[in-house]
Amino acid sequence: MHSNVPPSAEVMPRRHLFDLKTAAALSAVGGALLGGSSGADAARREGVNKPELLPTGDKVNVIDLAGFLTSGEERRLERLTKEMESATGIKLRILCQDYPQTPGLAIKDYWGVDDKTIVMVVDKSFSGNLLNFNVGGDPDLQLKLPYRFWQRIQNKYGNKYNVEQMGGEDRVILKTATAINYCLRSKDYCVDIPSDSELPKL
Repeated sequence: MHSNVPPSAEVMPRRHLFDLKTAAALSAVGGALLGGSSGADAARREGVNKPELLPTGDKVNVIDLAGFLTSGEERRLERLTKEMESATGIKLRILCQDYPQTPGLAIKDYWGVDDKTIVMVVDKSFSGNLLNFNVGGDPDLQLKLPYRFWQRIQNKYGNKYNVEQMGGEDRVILKTATAINYCLRSKDYCVDIPSDSELPKL
């Protein structure tokens, strides 16, 4: 369900508590890290800073270190993220990793992560869920896409069963990015995930 009434009760604090496992993978990217990791699993993880894993040459919005995406899918996501940023001012960045093979802390400067940045982290080593999100503290962004939205999109697309049902990690990444783009461009506030009939076909 989409609403044109600001869901003030759902808005995250400017800096939500870190999900420790994602924080270990991203090391201090900043923003609100959302995900469902256990404390024991998180405790086994250490912060990572591997700038050598960043792409060389022109900066890209999609980094796939896990091999989830085809080159065509990467190009498609590059277009989507650039068009979305131009239309909304919000940056969506996608990091596919296999912890500890991640740039970690280095990603913050590479992407210029700020309050208007969403970082989608895709990693099969996360317990029970493929997706985690780092959401900037911009008030308009948090009103547009409140905390419950991120919980629901993670539960709907990121759990292992749905990854299989949707046809693999690449389909999950494309569907998630498409849903975020749709909601950011909508006049309404998204709490529920848009239905398949509302989203463009992949």
